[in-house]
Amino acid sequence: MRQWVVVALALAALGSPVRAEVALDQAGVQDRMMVVFDKSVPAADKAALAAKHGLEVIRDWAPLNALVVRPQAGKSLPSVAALKSEFGVLAVGHDEWRYWLDAEAASLRQVPLPSVGAVLKRLPKLGDKVGKAEEVQWGVRRVNAPAAWARGNMGRGVKVGVVDTGIDPTHPEFSGRIVGGTNAIDSKQPWADDHSHGTHVAGIIAAALDNNGTVGVAPAANLYAIKVLTKDGQGSLFAILGGIMWCVQNGMEVVNMSLGAPQGNQLFEMAVNQLASADIPLIAAAGNDGKAVNFPAAYESAIAVSALCPEGGDENPKLCNGSAIAAFSSRGPEVDFIAPGVKNLSTVLGGQYKAYSGTSMATPHVTGLAALAIAGGAKGSAAVRAALQRAAVPVAGLNASEQGAGLIDADRLR
Repeated sequence: MRQWVVVALALAALGSPVRAEVALDQAGVQDRMMVVFDKSVPAADKAALAAKHGLEVIRDWAPLNALVVRPQAGKSLPSVAALKSEFGVLAVGHDEWRYWLDAEAASLRQVPLPSVGAVLKRLPKLGDKVGKAEEVQWGVRRVNAPAAWARGNMGRGVKVGVVDTGIDPTHPEFSGRIVGGTNAIDSKQPWADDHSHGTHVAGIIAAALDNNGTVGVAPAANLYAIKVLTKDGQGSLFAILGGIMWCVQNGMEVVNMSLGAPQGNQLFEMAVNQLASADIPLIAAAGNDGKAVNFPAAYESAIAVSALCPEGGDENPKLCNGSAIAAFSSRGPEVDFIAPGVKNLSTVLGGQYKAYSGTSMATPHVTGLAALAIAGGAKGSAAVRAALQRAAVPVAGLNASEQGAGLIDADRLR
């Protein structure tokens, strides 16, 4: 006991534990653990625990009062049980590395901006013309976003966090619109997208209304790129949790997570609950395996989104098989809303456009609608959820486990 007190006092004199900002990459995943402490445990005691167990602190997440640690040189990781037995420790867990994306690319070729009009003509129910080279995509039209724009609501200034593969800052749809971001894998590296998934998601949320290409649901919202996944769509659980912590610390007003896994865990849920504690709504993809809702969408505080087919369906039975809900879409009691998720044309790397299908694409429609609700006066998770529920209209032929409250009509966000 005396030795513990001496170590704690020494570290308290030095201040916060020294942190080595090492990358949360695949190479070190097996050596990383996370320890969550009770809110009453001070920094000095956390540092003392790490020192006692031969651990080096590589992340210190204040919102969760948690440390990410790895063994000091020449040491090995302690057992979960050993750390859990310490006073003030709430949870302990190992990092994991996995593939987090399962969006299905539609069978359209990637096209440069000047030829996008020809591709638009081949897509179902594309919608109203905005300008010579710009169209409202079928999904944006299906949620009736232009009705909100006509009232002057384009989501102006709402802070939208996109937790994904990053966003391409060079795409013309985002000129001056990506206000900030972080690389939660390695803070020394850029947050720019090197995959396209995050850029595609961001385009559905907030591609500019600028007479070019496509337009998002909330074209005046401010985007923040939180890169948590690699160019292969893979990443560590802790990088994702770090991205969530960044959203809390930087005051996002709504967060989009078009990613997921079939199993959750205590650490993941605790991080998601920090968004709820900060009154930040989380919009998350239900999943694309046609089965149970994935995590984080399945957590109670998240808003889970399933995927809607175009009116009239699609010729590909793997996408739409005679039902309004996409064949691949996960479903269950956790689903809150349904949104367009089949052959959604949006932004990808290199200033180009491509159609993807998936609940990954349905989710940003709801995130954009949440931004419209926030811009219209709904503040905080409960108010945003209530506004979206009031604006939702049930889709004929679907039950609650498939669509939740239904499809949101932006014109009803009043």
